[in-house]
Amino acid sequence: MITAVVTKEDFALIKSYLLLLFIQKVFERDSHILEDSGVLRTPDLYVELVHSGADRTGILMSEVKHEFRKRGIAVHHIRQNESAVQASCTCGDSQGEISIPMPEFRQEMYERMRAYLGLTTSLPVTSVSTGAELYKRIGPSRYTGRRSRPVAAMFTSAQRRPLRRPAAAAARG
Repeated sequence: MITAVVTKEDFALIKSYLLLLFIQKVFERDSHILEDSGVLRTPDLYVELVHSGADRTGILMSEVKHEFRKRGIAVHHIRQNESAVQASCTCGDSQGEISIPMPEFRQEMYERMRAYLGLTTSLPVTSVSTGAELYKRIGPSRYTGRRSRPVAAMFTSAQRRPLRRPAAAAARG
């Protein structure tokens, strides 16, 4: 629900921003739990999988923030309760509030997380020009020899740069 004059493209960008923000926090929390649990014999494999999903969200988040700057969009306050995720925002000269029902938000968040982890998803292919992610095949899977499943990604020069996590860079010394 939108309470100000916001285009569909701006709404899609703000919704993507909110989803990516929540997904990044979940991936971060989950990787710490996996590392610290002591239950798994090879936690590094699972942590690496979660970090690859976090890397994808980081790329998408930088693209969304770039679009925010181009369009003059700013998200000021984010609130979450049992019924909805709400955000007050500025789009150009107008200010307003966006509310996304929690069941819808959770469903899309779960679907996107699956996509970012390379798992099967039911998300449709959409256009970047509408502010939504474009799905792209990431390349052959190392384990099955088949092409991997679609993963949400925006085409940018940022994708071509290798991502380095601080811990990985420190380990290389």
